[in-house]
Amino acid sequence: MQLQLGDERYITADGQLRTPLALMFVLALFLRGYLAWIISLTFSEDRSRLLQFFYSNTEQFVLTLSVGLPALAVVVMLTQIKADMPAWVPRFARIAPVLLWLSWLADGVLLFSLVAANWPHFAFVKALIIFAWLIAFWLLLYSRHLKRFFELLASEKASDEG
Repeated sequence: MQLQLGDERYITADGQLRTPLALMFVLALFLRGYLAWIISLTFSEDRSRLLQFFYSNTEQFVLTLSVGLPALAVVVMLTQIKADMPAWVPRFARIAPVLLWLSWLADGVLLFSLVAANWPHFAFVKALIIFAWLIAFWLLLYSRHLKRFFELLASEKASDEG
């Protein structure tokens, strides 16, 4: 790994890469269906009650889960960041931003369809999700931390081979 001046914020005291908070925010946004599903599993009486609060029908819930699949692959990659990481992780880090953009686009289509279906009615939760979606756009487009994190992660293989 070729470190530059200022890269110390991306490295822990142990020398491991630190996952940026912006990436955690983007992943939480795209994986909100999985997070709601996990939280609903903690309800002992009616597990579908929480899901019915966020999703009016089963199709919306399944679509939200499918939107999160590329982001879920990025989460699996992040779990493998360690001292002796597998060889596929640096290669996968090169395509991880593309997967996040695919999730962003699919989430935008889903959000547009939800807003169009309930057009005259204002929903504060949907407005917050749209605002978070726009913040994710800004982070994916302009965040130096995300770009440098993926560059450093992708360069791990080059430093291991050299």
